[in-house]
Formats: sequence, structure tokens, C-alpha cells
Amino acid sequence: MLIVAFVFLGALMQRTTGMGFAMVAGPFLVVLLDPVAGVVLINACGVLSSLIVLSRTFREVRWKRVAVLAVGALLGTIPGALVTTLLPQDAVRIFIGALIIAALTMSLLGSRFAPPVRPSPVKSATAGFFSGFMSGSAGVGGPAMSVYAIMTRWEQRSFAATLQPYFVLTGLMAIIAKIAFDPSAVPILPGATWVAIVAALLLGQLAGELLSRVLPVQTARVFMIVLAYFGGAVTVAFGAAGAIG
Repeated sequence: MLIVAFVFLGALMQRTTGMGFAMVAGPFLVVLLDPVAGVVLINACGVLSSLIVLSRTFREVRWKRVAVLAVGALLGTIPGALVTTLLPQDAVRIFIGALIIAALTMSLLGSRFAPPVRPSPVKSATAGFFSGFMSGSAGVGGPAMSVYAIMTRWEQRSFAATLQPYFVLTGLMAIIAKIAFDPSAVPILPGATWVAIVAALLLGQLAGELLSRVLPVQTARVFMIVLAYFGGAVTVAFGAAGAIG
């Protein structure tokens, strides 16, 4: 029930802010499951969640930029997946929680202090690399993209739409890399739980659609950031407790 609840909450944030599924749901799924299997579940849910959003926003996607970002992400996903496959479980939890906190902080500081730059294929691929590394290791590729969008002054609607096919591609890449390095990374859950997870994704998207009509995006982002910081701290604490114990 907790897994399903956090999947619903992550989908709700994804629809209202354009990103945030992994940032909100990820830390808690990593605590509730084996951490590597938790990341695979995050990636799988993120792919489905982004596909649902994409069905509504595909007309505003900048496909050429998706392609360039995805090339960089592919290069970053492989070492990212390898890192968490090789580390012990508690170390993975600490790493993922710390990475989420660092990524959020980077995103917040970037929104205030990042200098403006001209977008280019090299810069897009570089942003994709860092995003891919974080997606492959922790399932959270959004913050690096958020900083890139701020620096290039990317218009919000186009950015949010373009992220969806990008997240589909990077999520699939991360899943393939994880399972290639560790076949046991596939989450083992009852069939009824998988059905409930898919239902939670759909209901979360529907609720987010309704909520976005009355809740300002900025307010939703603040709520997402608070939840993500809390989740990252909980994940670090669980990992540290396991390592000490």
C-alpha cells in the first residue's frame, strides 16, 4: 500500500509540474524495496508516467533536441547504472539519498545563480550526460535538465513537453543497463501490486490534471521540493542505520 501511495503522489507531481515523479516517489521506493530494484521500478513508472503526459503534450515537443539530449544520456546512463550495481545495498541508499539532496540543491541554486548560455548540441549532450548518469544510478534525471533549461532560458511549456519523450528514452536505457549488469534487479512483486501501481499512475495523472487547473505551478513545485528533500534525508538515514547496524 505504501508503494502504491508513493507512486500515486509521484504521478500527481509529474502532471502538475512536468517533472518530479522520481524525486518524490524515488527515495521512498528505494527504502521500501531492494535499492537497485527500487531504482528499476522508479524508471519503469517514470516511463509510463511520461508516456501518459506525452499523449497530451506531443505537439509542443522539440524532437531534435530530444535526440541530442538522448545521445548524451546514453553515455551517462551506463556508468550510472554500474555504480549502484557494484555498491552494497546500504551504500546505495546513502548514495541515492545524497544524490537527490545534492541534485535538488543544484537545481535551486541554478535557478538563482546559473549564468545564461546559448543552447548548442554540445551543451545539450553534456546536460543529457549528467541527467543520464543520475537517471541510471538513482532514477532522477530531472534536476540536471532543470538547470540546463534555466541556463538556456528554455520556455516552460516547450521544456515540460520535451522532457516527456526524453524521460521515456532515458528510463528505458536505465532499465536495460541495470538488468544487463544485474539480472536480479527486476522488482519481484505480486501481480495485484503491479495492477495497483498502474492504476495509481493513471489516477495520479488524472488528479494532477484536475489539480493543475486550480493550483499554481510554483506552489506545486515548492511542495515537490519539500517532499523530495524529506525523502532524500529519510533514504540517507535508513542507509546509514543499516550500515551501522
